[in-house]
Amino acid sequence: MLRIIKRLWELPPSEAAYKIKRRLTGRADTFDVQEIIRSPRLMRSQRFYDFFSRYEAILDRNVEWQPLEFEGRHVLEIGCGSLLGFGPMALYRGAASYTAIEPWFDPCVFDEPAIVDSYFLAVFKDMVALYGPRMEFPEFMELLKTRSRVVREPLLETTLTGPFDVVLSNSCLEHIFDFQESMVTLNGLCTTDCRHLHLVDFSNHRSTKSLFADLYAMEPENYLKRFDDAINLLRPPDTLSAMREAGFDVGLVPVFHYKEFFEGPVHDYWTERYGEDDLFMATALIHGPLKTAGGEPQA
Repeated sequence: MLRIIKRLWELPPSEAAYKIKRRLTGRADTFDVQEIIRSPRLMRSQRFYDFFSRYEAILDRNVEWQPLEFEGRHVLEIGCGSLLGFGPMALYRGAASYTAIEPWFDPCVFDEPAIVDSYFLAVFKDMVALYGPRMEFPEFMELLKTRSRVVREPLLETTLTGPFDVVLSNSCLEHIFDFQESMVTLNGLCTTDCRHLHLVDFSNHRSTKSLFADLYAMEPENYLKRFDDAINLLRPPDTLSAMREAGFDVGLVPVFHYKEFFEGPVHDYWTERYGEDDLFMATALIHGPLKTAGGEPQA
């Protein structure tokens, strides 16, 4: 509650009043459509294709990666954000269905003219340019409405049954607490040859010059008390190990390390458990199933 009051105090009066109104009218537990519309970042139509193509290029350079296919596949995205994440691309490319887990999703984005006529239309035109004409825009919007499903529940408590052929996430896994149990739940939703592509962000998720400022100065429990509980603080080996123990045949490819501007201190808790390479891995891709040098699935 103190954090909410502090944030409201720091906002301009008109914006603070708007947020209070949303809370009083029961809309505070969904993404704010007006904030989405005002955000150049969220409304950038090429954003998720840029993510996807970049991730596949990195994997192609580092491992025996076969490009993801969506035709006829049942796709699950963990944490799709406010505008269906990778869903529009997956459905345009022929996915049989797109399902997402997103506790804050507001379905009114499908009917908000400022979003439909700007974001979704621009995504559609981009898909046509990239993959060729497959449908008209009204059909595309109908596809988004009828073949997508977003459940507003945590992964650990999901009512989904699957099975899913492709599972995606973009800077989401680091926000899942009860991670091991959640991965076991996820495994139960997947086909035996399910493809995985996850970008994991191991930074402090704060606006600091160093991506790891304060993070290693204390034990995890104290950090979470001081800086909120937005991230689970699992490091790359922990995340990979938990997924493998849950039954996933996955690997990890670093995207970039970022020790620049970090000045310490570093608590013994961290140095006793992790090497410098793991402590300063800022982002990484978790992918699967793993392949042998010949490109065949590992036994």
